[in-house]
Amino acid sequence: MVIISAMMTILVMMSLLLASAPARAQSTATLRGLDVYRSSVLSADKARELFGPRIAEIVALRNQHRPASVEKAEGVRREIERETAKIPGIAAAGLAISEYFTSVDHAMYATFDIVDEGDRGRLAFAPAPKKTVADPDGLLAAWKSYYELGSVLSRRGEMPVDRPDCPGFYCLWGGATPELDALQKKFVAGAAAKERELRTVLAHEADADKRAAALFVLSYGTRGEKVVESCLSALKDPASVVRGAGLQVLADIINHRKDLRVDADLIIPLLDDPSGSVRGKTLGLLVPLVDDSVQRRKILAAAPRLIDILKLTEPGSHDLAYTVLGQLSKKNFDRRDYASWEKWAVENTEGLRK
Repeated sequence: MVIISAMMTILVMMSLLLASAPARAQSTATLRGLDVYRSSVLSADKARELFGPRIAEIVALRNQHRPASVEKAEGVRREIERETAKIPGIAAAGLAISEYFTSVDHAMYATFDIVDEGDRGRLAFAPAPKKTVADPDGLLAAWKSYYELGSVLSRRGEMPVDRPDCPGFYCLWGGATPELDALQKKFVAGAAAKERELRTVLAHEADADKRAAALFVLSYGTRGEKVVESCLSALKDPASVVRGAGLQVLADIINHRKDLRVDADLIIPLLDDPSGSVRGKTLGLLVPLVDDSVQRRKILAAAPRLIDILKLTEPGSHDLAYTVLGQLSKKNFDRRDYASWEKWAVENTEGLRK
């Protein structure tokens, strides 16, 4: 349990670090890797040939650590996304530029998340909601304030890294300050008094960030089964931010509420999600499920997909896949020894089919 708690803390801290990189990092980053996930149309070599100079431009712009340069870099990134999506045989494309910092290193990685036309089943999400729904008792705005205040304190190193005491089924920061404590109390009261309205937001609000906020506030409810139900429903949302929110809440539930069950069968498909961020959260969520013999057998069937993710150079995805595979296999093959991992996967998944 300590492993997954630490892992989820790392994921949260990493997301904050990436979001605030221009403000925090004054070192020069180097592009260390370019990945293409799940495409037979676009290879990493072809992506490098088509977009390498402009990806280098993004790195150079972000290294200037100026708001205008960061904005220009984002424009280039979106331009590359649009052009990639127009390549014949590609149904959808995304490009993520991630940054990693240590005391001695600053690296960037480019990941193309591709859905080929022949793979459109990966885009089989629920239709996008189109309504504008009123914010029930200001709870959505309160969640935004809670997230932003905690993020500022975390970047300053003023937030505990351990899991906070939690009055709900998921807590990001806990009540670490009087302001955060007051907001949490608002969520507890709001989840009880405005549950129906929050569920209406989750089902019908066009703004994905508001849908995600509604889900986080609903996690402060008292009925765990209903929270799990809402999170599982969110995994079919067309917006990655909402799917990611559902996974974050479920991760806390899996680790800290043994009276509630989440079936691995419902989580494993997200290993093939079009969003790298969602895949990363899925990997983190699977770690505590491996120890359950029934769940382990289900996760074992997904070993080939785990190896696909292991082959990425981007450290967040690669390292989490390596952790899950290590726990699943009890093997200590080198993390880049793909032949040994693939041989093990073939032998073990064949056994499942007998």
